[in-house]
Amino acid sequence: MTESPDIAQKKRKLQDGPEIEIDVTAPEPQSKKALRKAKKQKSEPTKETSENENEDEKPQTAKPYQAPAAPKRSEYGIWIGNLAFSTTRDDLRTFFTSNCSFDDETITRINMPKGQERFGKVQNKGFAYVDFTTKEALDEAIGLSEQLVTGRRVLIKNAKSYEGRPDKPRDQENAATAKPGHPPSRRIFVGNLGFDVTKEIVEQHFAQCGPLTNVHMATFQDSGKCKGYGWVEFEDIASAETAVKGYMMVGDDDEESSDSSDSEADAAVDKKKKRKSKKAFKRKVWVNQLMGRRMRMEFAEDATTRYKKRFGKDGEGKKSEDGEGEAKSESRPPRVYKPKKPEFDESRYSKDTVQRLSGAIVEGQGSKITFD
Repeated sequence: MTESPDIAQKKRKLQDGPEIEIDVTAPEPQSKKALRKAKKQKSEPTKETSENENEDEKPQTAKPYQAPAAPKRSEYGIWIGNLAFSTTRDDLRTFFTSNCSFDDETITRINMPKGQERFGKVQNKGFAYVDFTTKEALDEAIGLSEQLVTGRRVLIKNAKSYEGRPDKPRDQENAATAKPGHPPSRRIFVGNLGFDVTKEIVEQHFAQCGPLTNVHMATFQDSGKCKGYGWVEFEDIASAETAVKGYMMVGDDDEESSDSSDSEADAAVDKKKKRKSKKAFKRKVWVNQLMGRRMRMEFAEDATTRYKKRFGKDGEGKKSEDGEGEAKSESRPPRVYKPKKPEFDESRYSKDTVQRLSGAIVEGQGSKITFD
């Protein structure tokens, strides 16, 4: 088998080059691990050299970054709540400096915890702590409670106080709790009812508030279903007030009866215990929901009062001559009556004509023809 001429030329070219000489007596080269160890020893100076070197000749290493220390809390601090999530520290600083007599230097610290980011902006958690240098500034800041900050009424109180919202004056409390509408009466209006509610369901639901006298439901004429509202009338005003309030306090009746074998003294003691337990343990029963819907309940106008207003002496139905009733009657156009049709005089026409004009059925008078 002969080699190709190309392969023979390649071999000849390799043989024409210089030969590699290998020194067998040379030391063995260091491994990569030994080289890394030697490099590490050069970078770390020994103790002897570090002691002899001067402090000025030592290389200066960069110190790590240290954040500035937060200002210390003051003894005179407030807690401000119900803030808008977009409120900033500058907004609070401007609010206190513009509404109080102290300067900006009186505020030593404003701590506003950060909340979640929304739309790429960092928001607060709805509250903040503000510290002052003097007690006078603290009292003046607490006096700004219930004021508007970025469109929301904030609650300001002492940071060391863990009580809830301070009590409002009686005048404000009565004005807030007073509901507009009719005065308390035995008749209430019930709204936001479901279309499937019936009169029997309403009677059964409100019977737990007290005895009822009448229940009137507004219904559709075609289907007879509820329109969504109605009126409930109780026997006394206390029951109506309980229904409008939306809940009632009821004692627990799930109590075991005493055994007949007990003596009379033991039975009397058990009765006293039961009475005490009934007074002590009471639960709240809500009556403002029916078939999964929150009802709207308010006092309605009494039926007699409403009747007097509409049909009384000065009611809408009977206005005086100088009142609105006369004006309404003048504005209404006069009623036009159609003339009656004259009666049909049958004496003027023959029987055939009368039958044709009136469409009446006349007994046949002709003869019947038969064929044999």
